[in-house]
Amino acid sequence: MSKISENKKIISLSTILLVLCLLIAGCSTGAHSSASSSSSSKKGSSNVIQAYGELDPQVSGQQIIADKEGFFKQEGLNVKNHLMPGPDQNAALISSGTAQVIFGSIYNNISVAASNVDAKLIAPLANAGNTQSIVARKGLNIKSAKDLEGLKIGATTGSGVIVAIQSMCKEMGVDFNKIKFVNLQAVDQLTALEKGDVDAIAVWEPWVGKAVAAGGKVLFTGKKSYLPDKKGNVNWLNFYMTVAVSGDFYRNHKDEAVKFLKALDKATAFINQHPDEAAAIVAKEIKIPTSDAKRIMAKNDYSMAWNQNFVDSASVMGNYMKAMKNISKVPALSSYSTPDLLKQVDSKLIQVNN
Repeated sequence: MSKISENKKIISLSTILLVLCLLIAGCSTGAHSSASSSSSSKKGSSNVIQAYGELDPQVSGQQIIADKEGFFKQEGLNVKNHLMPGPDQNAALISSGTAQVIFGSIYNNISVAASNVDAKLIAPLANAGNTQSIVARKGLNIKSAKDLEGLKIGATTGSGVIVAIQSMCKEMGVDFNKIKFVNLQAVDQLTALEKGDVDAIAVWEPWVGKAVAAGGKVLFTGKKSYLPDKKGNVNWLNFYMTVAVSGDFYRNHKDEAVKFLKALDKATAFINQHPDEAAAIVAKEIKIPTSDAKRIMAKNDYSMAWNQNFVDSASVMGNYMKAMKNISKVPALSSYSTPDLLKQVDSKLIQVNN
């Protein structure tokens, strides 16, 4: 599901080759359309908006609801939704003109911007910091945050959830350098935790739920702490899901882009007002148990407010990515985003400037 680590790679050689493939063949390689028709729809058609998201309730929750509840149609839009396993193709899809709209995370937005792809982030959609978690193995006795020093934590190198650990260490006086990180992908983290090969894992949903079901205990997330010496709300990681459009779509189809945001605004309200119904709709579309969708979506803050938390999160994530050598320079938020279209939807959503 939502995978910070899967947003960590910028455009690699394989992505560049994919761009060429898309330019030549006009294909949408590897994409899974949520509609019954194939992805060979006319590319760049002014009548059909090609929107690419993920098989993830936090990345594409509003995208799915806006489609299934008819909010796009209410705005007079013909939107073709495509749901992919992850965000790896986003840069190529935007570069080739295959996608007019992409849904992803702020991590992915920064990667795309650092690769000089012509795209504009036009709204935040959800803060998923509470799904990014550190889960201890069954039977591990943690009496204080300092007990994490010397422990083995399974984590994917470069994954954004590590920001939450860094923030916790800074606030709780824990020596980050004394934590022993074991580089593992999410599925391997779960196996290692169950075997006792690691003391804890730094992971995201749905792996958090799987780890807890196997006897693990959540120590803290980006937004909540369950540590013995620190319980309650924290601000250790704000991780935003967003919607972005191609530069061409932003410049030449602003009216449609505003209508698209209006539909997403309606979908946001629907999720917050009818959480169980929304979870059932999303679960059916991405083919996961409704109980999983409810658990994951309940942890997220679905809001399109362009606020200080959102602005700060972009800076924090950008600096982290640079420190991890995933990007060479941190792009300014104003260089790859704009609140001007969202302001036309509801000026109250704009609570701070870039």
